[in-house]
Amino acid sequence: MADLLTLDDALTAGLRWLYDTEQPDNAWMQHHSQQIHAAGNRFLAFAPTSNVALPIVVIGVTKPTWKDGPHGPTVPANPLTPTELPYLAAELERNGYAVRSTWNGFPGHTGSVGLVRPAHLSQVAAVDRYRAGCQEHPARSVFCECDAWRAGFDRAAPPRPFVSA
Repeated sequence: MADLLTLDDALTAGLRWLYDTEQPDNAWMQHHSQQIHAAGNRFLAFAPTSNVALPIVVIGVTKPTWKDGPHGPTVPANPLTPTELPYLAAELERNGYAVRSTWNGFPGHTGSVGLVRPAHLSQVAAVDRYRAGCQEHPARSVFCECDAWRAGFDRAAPPRPFVSA
């Protein structure tokens, strides 16, 4: 297996993808994000658009574990540290990407940073095409499994370098 990227390298790759990579006009991408796995049991995820039409960068634990809490195994046993989300937000700002807000983070498994600058227009368009659902089978919406629907995902340009865990 190839070595995983450092978190800083994963951030650089993801931001280049989010802002500089043009998606084909016949591709679509799932709205939850594109992930890049990094060293230290972490991943970064990049969503070109959100409920406020602006991008989000997420830091998360790749392989979360749970411990017992008051209602069973519901408490993160390996959460983000208290400094990881603030560090990500500071790194984004340091690199010229203004942050509008942060949420979640310690003591959870993920933390999110909302950015001010919109993602590449073709990235947003690819997510919008996904949200429109399968054009060949409109009743199936985004849950279609036909060849045409799957082909649209295959045409999307993923973040590079992309390291799979």
